[in-house]
Amino acid sequence: MVKHYLGEAGTLLLFDTGILVGSVNSRWIKYKDPSGVEGTWVASLYSSYSNIAQAIGTYFISYTLLQSNFTKPGEWKFQPHVAVVDGTWFGETVTLKVFDAYQ
Repeated sequence: MVKHYLGEAGTLLLFDTGILVGSVNSRWIKYKDPSGVEGTWVASLYSSYSNIAQAIGTYFISYTLLQSNFTKPGEWKFQPHVAVVDGTWFGETVTLKVFDAYQ
């Protein structure tokens, strides 16, 4: 198991949206920190050329952590969002535990 810590930077978070996202106009990651504060991070398209991605036809959106992103230890929740002219879609909610230093 990989652990994530306060102040972590450079980690690439990948979110499977469950749909083909090559033509989306906007994409973002909605988050809720351990204290209940909500916010968003602008996501990037992440094209996987793996056999699995090609077989199921889904693509991912990604976000690279900045040192200032994880500010509180505890359970963080994330949900990917993508939008086109015709609508907005939500990926599954993901929970990630963030640890304080030396835990």
